[in-house]
Amino acid sequence: MVYRITPLLPEDAPAWAAMRRELGIEWVIDDIDAMVASYLATGTIDHLPHVVLIARDDAGPAGFAEVSLRQFAEGCGSSPVGYLEGWYVTEGARGSGVGRALVDAAMAWAGEQGCREFASDAELDNTGSLAAHEKLGFEPVCDIRCFRRSI
Repeated sequence: MVYRITPLLPEDAPAWAAMRRELGIEWVIDDIDAMVASYLATGTIDHLPHVVLIARDDAGPAGFAEVSLRQFAEGCGSSPVGYLEGWYVTEGARGSGVGRALVDAAMAWAGEQGCREFASDAELDNTGSLAAHEKLGFEPVCDIRCFRRSI
């Protein structure tokens, strides 16, 4: 399967919101429609510059990566740092390489913004996410299991 990775288009907003909800209750905000509209208007989420990347095939969106620019991230010595804020692949697309393609595109975007490092985090009990990060070359940097990767 070939997936195309592109920045979020307005018509992708409902699929992005639905996939975000699939990540779990902590990813659902009170007014996701307002957050989506704000992102489309300003390019920011929680006042941080962001890009939302969508992976799609002929059937439609199959995953997303939300990437921010942070001034600091655990284990990183440069600034700004590209930060993988959210990452999701639909169940039917898992294992196809789309997750890696999203992270590669996210890192490329961060590099274009002047970042030399790329970081992420995962909950300690989210063994699937921990394994996926490590498989892609991230290295754990502290007990809260944050990750970094050079660009």
